[in-house]
Amino acid sequence: MKKTITTTEYGRIDYEESAMTGKKTILVNGVPCSKIDKKTYSFRKGETYKQLFVKGNSITGISIEIDGKSFEILEKAKWYEYVFAILPIMLVLIWGNSVALCSIIPIIGGAIGGAIGGAMSVISLTVMRKTTNPLLKILIGLGFVVATFLICYILALAFLSALS
Repeated sequence: MKKTITTTEYGRIDYEESAMTGKKTILVNGVPCSKIDKKTYSFRKGETYKQLFVKGNSITGISIEIDGKSFEILEKAKWYEYVFAILPIMLVLIWGNSVALCSIIPIIGGAIGGAIGGAMSVISLTVMRKTTNPLLKILIGLGFVVATFLICYILALAFLSALS
């Protein structure tokens, strides 16, 4: 994830975080910051060195604090992102464990269905966070609900055909 902000006091701040390793790279006006510890960095402004603190993560929002002033890099997840992210696991927990609903259209529930629903929920939230358009976020969330339903339905059919 790459984000760039421009401040009046410190100029351009580039923030990059690797999705695979979690390694952060911060540039202030094109000059890399020196890492002090996990969330603290140092950069030079004129003749003095300033400390920069990174707060948050990709779900709770990321902000950078310099000299007590906070600059938002990434806003926190909206309420509807959380709602659409939990829909896949809620679908499996409710539908997959209801005898009446599974007699209409069977889907796999229990531990296997819960694992699939949980994984799809996490992936859904991660993909929605990479998008800025709210309508597209809703469509992504609904797409993951449909994908979860289809995967659990196909697995239920496989289990039912193996039993008969």
